[in-house]
Amino acid sequence: MVIGQATISFKFIWDNMGLFLDGVKLTIFIAVIAFTLATLGGLAVALMRMSKSRLVRMFVATYINVFRAIPLLVFILFVYYGIAISFELQVSAIQAGILALTLQYSAWLGEIFRGGIQAVSHGQREAALSLGMGRPQAFMRVVLPQAFRIAIPPTGNMFIGMVKDSSLVYLIGVPELLRVSNRLANRTFRYFEVYLATVLIYLVLTTSIYFMVKYLERRYALIDVLTARARRFSVFGGRRAARLRSLQEKVKQPRAVAPLEMDMGDADVADHGESVAGGPDRPG
Repeated sequence: MVIGQATISFKFIWDNMGLFLDGVKLTIFIAVIAFTLATLGGLAVALMRMSKSRLVRMFVATYINVFRAIPLLVFILFVYYGIAISFELQVSAIQAGILALTLQYSAWLGEIFRGGIQAVSHGQREAALSLGMGRPQAFMRVVLPQAFRIAIPPTGNMFIGMVKDSSLVYLIGVPELLRVSNRLANRTFRYFEVYLATVLIYLVLTTSIYFMVKYLERRYALIDVLTARARRFSVFGGRRAARLRSLQEKVKQPRAVAPLEMDMGDADVADHGESVAGGPDRPG
């Protein structure tokens, strides 16, 4: 295929697809491992950020401000060349890259999780405690699931950013997608085809993650809607059932029988007898 004076060979891209896939596998591996560790670290940061201890809050706030201020590329170079190599630590380039990504993204995710946790109303916690749950159990079963739903969109965006930022580890020698592409382009001088394939692969990866996040949002939104409808139905159904039970109880309840009235004749006889018995004695 010819565009202007540039010739595009899709056969060249297809023939080297194995090299691209090797780079994609390592890119996904680094992104998934680093994001998993960053998620755990971010949750810990969020909890310590809400600690009652002022010293802990100040320490975590300093951590967040420092790591969010350092450019990721500079931090990756510092971790690998400034720490690992300078102090002769047994740390590979992949491990150094994962560590740098984890530390940086933990600071960002910590603020996201803190916002999600604080968005859950205090009444939810009080209701869980009133049911006999302990604070850890109430947090795990009531607060954390709702905070997770709230944090899905920004967390998904952070994972997309992680996939893209994982390309920066190529500077420390990690053979991920960008480094594999760079080597192939320098060896074959087919820069357009190589970097076109690289762009398309990153586009497919990030778009797939985007639709996965949207699917999770719709799924949890549907669950919330169905739960709300079920609650309304249970409330109305409960009221209707209560009215029905009250009507059944009224029907089953024996009717009160009024006391029998005496016949008028019996009343006259009784009155006559009383007058005779209670009247003055007849003269003898």
